[in-house]
Amino acid sequence: MKKIISFAFLLLTLISCSTKRDIVYFQDIKDKPETKVIYTQNNIQINDILSIIVSATNPNSALPFNKMFYNVGTEKAMNLNGYMVNTDGNISLPILGNIQVLGKTTSEVEDLIKKTLIEQGQLTNPTVSVIVTNAKITILGDIGSPGTYPYLEQNVTLLQAIGYAGDLSMTGKRNDILIIREENGKRTYGHIDMRKTDWFNSEYYYIKQNDIIYVYPNGPKVHSAGYITNYNGLISAFFTGLSLYLLLTK
Repeated sequence: MKKIISFAFLLLTLISCSTKRDIVYFQDIKDKPETKVIYTQNNIQINDILSIIVSATNPNSALPFNKMFYNVGTEKAMNLNGYMVNTDGNISLPILGNIQVLGKTTSEVEDLIKKTLIEQGQLTNPTVSVIVTNAKITILGDIGSPGTYPYLEQNVTLLQAIGYAGDLSMTGKRNDILIIREENGKRTYGHIDMRKTDWFNSEYYYIKQNDIIYVYPNGPKVHSAGYITNYNGLISAFFTGLSLYLLLTK
């Protein structure tokens, strides 16, 4: 009987524990040489809000090409002062009219607006600044603080995004982080193994606006969520049955 009880304890311990191999990030990092960091620029998407500021040597000459600035909370002010990309991929600027921006980078839009201003004889030597003000990511699943997180940086890594949400829970599945991405009218799905570093050079190293990141719960967490497969219930049922057996066999 003692052997049965010892075996039961060992079995329950094994099925409810995670190993170091399941938990630790970047397990192959010691084998990696020094690599060059390649920064990227995200492409503008439908529903992006662009803050566009036009300036010139004579400040008054640039005023007609800028929106009135609303004196409200910072994030809301930036969005109110911005231009939303419509479903046709256009923004509508004062005097210049519709400008096609879908799929372009902010640098390309800056060059396009500057070129248009010069070609139309509006300004001689303008300076144009463009940023996306409503960039955000949504992080769901078995993570510290699920939610939607705004950001203004041009380059935010997947690691930083996970840091925003308080890191994966200990029961979060490291070997299959799902990234859902909509870009250029297509939806793609990336699967990242955080235990390795081979994805550092992939298209998913840097996040893009509107990415959805989902962290799957690991096996024990999934099992513990059910009624029939709840480990606490199984343990309780096991010891209840064992107690009855001992009473009946005395």
